Amino acid sequence: MAVMVVLFLLSGICYYFLISYVLVHELDEALQDYQTRIHRYVDLQGKLPPVTGMDETRVSYVPAATSSKAQSISTIFISERAEKRSHNYRQLSYIQKVGRANYRVTIAKPIEGVKLLTRTVVGITIAMLLIVILTTILFNQLILRRLWQPFYDSLSAMKTFKLGRKQIPNFHPTDIDEFTYMNQLLEDTIANAETDYQVLKEFTENASHEMQTPLAIIRAKLDLVIQDEGLSEKQTQALGSIYSGIKRLNKLNQSLLLLAKIENNQFEQTIQVNLLESTQEKLDQFQEFWMNNQITCHADLHPATMKGNPELIDILLNNLISNAARHNKAGGAIGIKLDANELYIENTGPLTELDAARLFRRFYKEQQHSQHNGLGLSIVKQICDQLLISIEYTFSGDWHRFTLKWD
Repeated sequence: MAVMVVLFLLSGICYYFLISYVLVHELDEALQDYQTRIHRYVDLQGKLPPVTGMDETRVSYVPAATSSKAQSISTIFISERAEKRSHNYRQLSYIQKVGRANYRVTIAKPIEGVKLLTRTVVGITIAMLLIVILTTILFNQLILRRLWQPFYDSLSAMKTFKLGRKQIPNFHPTDIDEFTYMNQLLEDTIANAETDYQVLKEFTENASHEMQTPLAIIRAKLDLVIQDEGLSEKQTQALGSIYSGIKRLNKLNQSLLLLAKIENNQFEQTIQVNLLESTQEKLDQFQEFWMNNQITCHADLHPATMKGNPELIDILLNNLISNAARHNKAGGAIGIKLDANELYIENTGPLTELDAARLFRRFYKEQQHSQHNGLGLSIVKQICDQLLISIEYTFSGDWHRFTLKWD
């Protein structure tokens, strides 16, 4: 639209000067035609034609001492005493020889009529162009938009699609072959992506389930071996490392299973959860941990409720609060504030901001050699998406804050 307006203005200006040039050129030809008529009159009558004031053409004869045949055409201003104003004239000046005498002949015609005609023509043309442009815009809005409506319907259907829900968007049928072909391609692509996603998710879930029994057996056997009094110190340390690794692997397996359950919508029960009681219960559970690590907690809690699965909400609060405790520093602090539709949990920690673009990705770790599996915040994000909660990370000074908002 902006480009069309610029082109419209530029074309209007160019058209104005072009029309003005053409009309002035026509006026110059009229002056030269008048000059030819004077030449013919002098050749036939031997004298200059009489000057008449019946038309707008101004003709004057002034005796000249030179017989030069040079002539000039220029634009001049002539003052009108009666109207007390000046007018633009196009003037032709040349030397006319009559017998033995020479006269400077000047022929002038007003440009005002030309300007008026130019403005009229340009005005009419611009008005027509404006009508054409407005008609084109109206045509695009009404007709072309109607023709493109199937395309916009397909885009709207794509907005509702989310991988893992097993719901292929319903594309409206259309008589336009190109849009029908596009919708068919979209359906095939979505179906293939959904199939691949389900295969991958089932593999993760099945692998996690299959790992549960071997891990439980290994842990049980390790417990028996560690209790043996005949072990040396070196053997005890080695078994302790193995036990720690098995424990991390078991925790990773449980986290993957939890993610699979959330994605499979296995937490379908929804009730009105009292967030004030749930948050206060979590604070009581972590109180001893904070005291052992010299962490102070400042909580400002107000009544708040949320409709959702109570188990998911419990996991959400547990992960956020435990994350604030684990990634804190000795002698640090935690701040928690709960309002009717907002909860933020902040904690002191590293003086560098976390990578917000990758923070909620699976297996993301700020430090590669961390003992954590990098799934805690990924589970938090998955639960927030399930419960229609927006989550945002901000950093200020040495405070890391996670803010949750819901309707």
